[in-house]
Amino acid sequence: MSLLGIQLTLLAGENVPLPASPTIMEALDSVEVTHSDEAHSGFQITFQAGRHGNCDLKDYPLLRDSTLHPCNRVIMIVTFKGKPHVLMDGIITTHELTPGSDPGATTLKVTGEDISLMMDREEKSAVHPAQDEAAIAKKIISNYAKYGMTPDVRDPPISDSPTTNERVPVQEGTDLEHLKTMADRYAYVFYVIPGPTPQV
Repeated sequence: MSLLGIQLTLLAGENVPLPASPTIMEALDSVEVTHSDEAHSGFQITFQAGRHGNCDLKDYPLLRDSTLHPCNRVIMIVTFKGKPHVLMDGIITTHELTPGSDPGATTLKVTGEDISLMMDREEKSAVHPAQDEAAIAKKIISNYAKYGMTPDVRDPPISDSPTTNERVPVQEGTDLEHLKTMADRYAYVFYVIPGPTPQV
């Protein structure tokens, strides 16, 4: 999709995101991305989901295509003046088909959240003996390397690395909750920035 020298590239898929098919790109109507450092960043992609022939009588082509199914990864790249910028790297959470009364008015809305959603899916009970918050944060983030996450952890002004005789740092909750709790202790924030290259 290109407009006034701006090009949108959409990658999507279950395991490895691949360039979206021409059928998907031709149906693309609008893209909305919201970035936040306090909650999950999110996106919504709207497609025109009409039917075109006998082969589409059973179901809409976009619904038959597994590319846009929930739990798949989506990466959006905007190229402006020849330079690509990763706009969003996230996970599809829902899709909603809205039938229209007029021909071509049916839409498919694909909604999702940034990749940090994967850090917020499993409640954990864990211990981090003899480690300060920075070391714990790096260890937690490294568990998500398969999603291209690389830690950029700023050391807090005061380092607290207790010995096992003093106390053992304990985690109760999801990895994302624990990272945000540790960050909040020093008036820091935890968030995910997509890019600078796709899948990172």
